[in-house]
Amino acid sequence: MHFTEIKSTEFTKFEESQPNGNFFQSVNRAKLRNKMGFNTYLVGVKDNKKILSVALIVERAGEAWIQIGPIMDYHNTKLLDFFLTEVLNYSQKQNFIKLEIFPPVVYATRNADGSIADKPDTSKIFDVFKQHGFTHEGFTVEVENKANRWMFVKDLTGLKTLRDAELTMNASTRKKLHKTQRELKIHILKDKSELPEWLTALEDSDKRNGVHTRKVKYYEDLWDAFGDRAIFVEARRKDNGELVSSEVDIIHPNEIVAFTAGTIEKNKHFNGSTAIKGWNIEECLRRGQTRLNLYGMKGDFSPNNPLLFFKNGLGGITEEYIGGFCIILNKKKLLKNKIMRRLNRLSK
Repeated sequence: MHFTEIKSTEFTKFEESQPNGNFFQSVNRAKLRNKMGFNTYLVGVKDNKKILSVALIVERAGEAWIQIGPIMDYHNTKLLDFFLTEVLNYSQKQNFIKLEIFPPVVYATRNADGSIADKPDTSKIFDVFKQHGFTHEGFTVEVENKANRWMFVKDLTGLKTLRDAELTMNASTRKKLHKTQRELKIHILKDKSELPEWLTALEDSDKRNGVHTRKVKYYEDLWDAFGDRAIFVEARRKDNGELVSSEVDIIHPNEIVAFTAGTIEKNKHFNGSTAIKGWNIEECLRRGQTRLNLYGMKGDFSPNNPLLFFKNGLGGITEEYIGGFCIILNKKKLLKNKIMRRLNRLSK
């Protein structure tokens, strides 16, 4: 085996062929991060000419991470051990000062009430990371920017129509979906000039939740980097065309990901998000895909989590991921970075 940089065409072919391949570890994602001013590295392990694993490393100011990767067979702990040895050598050569890795490994799947439906044995994976000096970043509960630990997934295996899928939803969600079919229409953006209005729904939701909204430039870059693999969706009122909800979906061979979404406050009662989820399901079925990833959420199964309540209504299961592993490669430079960021925040 040998560790090497991987050509983008080879990288894509392998990543998309693997069951844990995902858009965070895609060449499209690398293109987006480049546009955002990050450095990216496509690396992996080969046995002669056969690729065994790949990873997209994203880095800025010496701080690097592998988001929901590397892509490999995690049952093969010898391969994981080799990858970690070599990626640490590579990191030293690239003068990285910190490396975080968020493996695409499910720690547990959970039912609507948070009870464990399945919990595979991941102890050997923890052991290998520990042996290489990595520290586990904890079983976090909050939604995180780098790599969510909690995702809600709907399995569409065996379903042929939206009507079939409706039968897997609860009664309240079915009722709302039928109402949206009478009152709302789905619009797919055709041009980037439509993005500013599309973004207003995200801005409205983020303002309510106290969250910073990315500027329109980010979504223009996403549009360019992902091409027809990024679909910008709107739910609008049939009677007057008014915007109700917006969402951007990422198409990957393994799944469709509802990446980010929002709703206009005064139009919440029209249930635009439910309408778009109906479209999500139909789009999966049209493409022959069986996995709809409704993406990140808090690992909070109390009645105080309205997002989980909404997603549970659609029928599905929560995937809890193994979390992040971190190793500090240069403590002095990392401390300097933190001080500089703090000073920059204070100066604004």
